[in-house]
Amino acid sequence: MIEIFKKSPVIPVLTFNDINQALKVSEVLIEQGLHSLEITLRTPDALKCIEAIIKKFPSANVGAGTIVNTNQLKQVKDIGCSFTVSPGFTKKLVNEAKKIDIFYLPGASTPSEIIQLLELDIKFQKFFHARNSGGYKMLQTYANIFPDIQFCPTGGINSNDFTDYLSLNNVVCLGGSWMVSNKDLQDMNYTNIKNSAQLIMRRLRI
Repeated sequence: MIEIFKKSPVIPVLTFNDINQALKVSEVLIEQGLHSLEITLRTPDALKCIEAIIKKFPSANVGAGTIVNTNQLKQVKDIGCSFTVSPGFTKKLVNEAKKIDIFYLPGASTPSEIIQLLELDIKFQKFFHARNSGGYKMLQTYANIFPDIQFCPTGGINSNDFTDYLSLNNVVCLGGSWMVSNKDLQDMNYTNIKNSAQLIMRRLRI
């Protein structure tokens, strides 16, 4: 999974409650080269949206975010998710993900949390909330303290600083919602979404 993320290191974090909208936005992002998508479980029809995206775009790397209990892990496993993401973690969640054999990216921000995950043999961790936890400068510090840990920062990252994060040796990929704003979703402004995705891809090639 780390190798997959390296090939598509910017992961749009998306929240949908309408299947048609979910399919259209996913199509725009995938066509522009953003092949890894994280769909949050924050709406009543999130699971239906995820399932529809997986069926229509089988080659995409589609995951579920905001995982907070083991039942959600089982649900997204059943519909074919490639990966799962949590804002935090528990030992129960880590063990359940291993048990049902689904890739799990747990969240951490403090040294104590990072060490707890390391004790559970988790060396690829979500750094959340990135901006409020010191940003890419904190990850620079963590590179010296935790040389064996790789991160996927998420939270508060935007078009102005995402390349700063990706320049760090301990950052594999990052998640963000800036390329698909709530306003563009409400207005169904797929042109803006396409332009944002294109800008990301251009900056990744620099």
